[in-house]
Amino acid sequence: MKYYKILCFKAEFAEFKNHANDFISEMSADDTDEFALVMATNLQGGVGFGATAQGKSAIKALVSKCYSVDINHLSIKIPLAEDVEGMPRLLFRDKGGKFERLVQEHLQYDKDLRKYNVISRHRPTTMPKSSMLASIIEEQYLSIIGKELYEALHESCHYIIRALVSGEHGRDAFFAFSKDLDFFFREFEGIVGDDAEIRFVNNVRELIYY
Repeated sequence: MKYYKILCFKAEFAEFKNHANDFISEMSADDTDEFALVMATNLQGGVGFGATAQGKSAIKALVSKCYSVDINHLSIKIPLAEDVEGMPRLLFRDKGGKFERLVQEHLQYDKDLRKYNVISRHRPTTMPKSSMLASIIEEQYLSIIGKELYEALHESCHYIIRALVSGEHGRDAFFAFSKDLDFFFREFEGIVGDDAEIRFVNNVRELIYY
């Protein structure tokens, strides 16, 4: 039985950036990188993954597979299911432990930075080299800026997800992107199962605006 519908607009970055917000269009992506905008509606026309219990469960299952950014504590959260409340601003699906290594590198940087801040009050000392993830966490809007960071994330992640916080496509709509989104869609289809139909649209105007 189908409880809701999922609509998806997917395109290469060269086309997709013309239909996305600045967080997406300003990234240093290659023209052939794959991007998707994913949203949901219930069978009565209600917009958003939150419109059905099954949609909420799908988002919870997706989030629980990924690292996320805790904007309240400016830190990276490990994949957990029990404390998921909707779609975080950014999600990172680890690839073979590579993103975990970036997280550990950042934790060490954070530790060294705290030590530096204490020591530098009393004597000159060398500031620690910034971690790759620091620029995301320390930036107010969690932007992914610069080619080096973008490539490092794609090397270490199967896919990255950015929440669409404007609400124009309902609760928990999101962008997913990768060099190749096949892994994301296989995983997402496994999460959704038989609860929903996933329909790909040819034009972003075919999506439902809330």
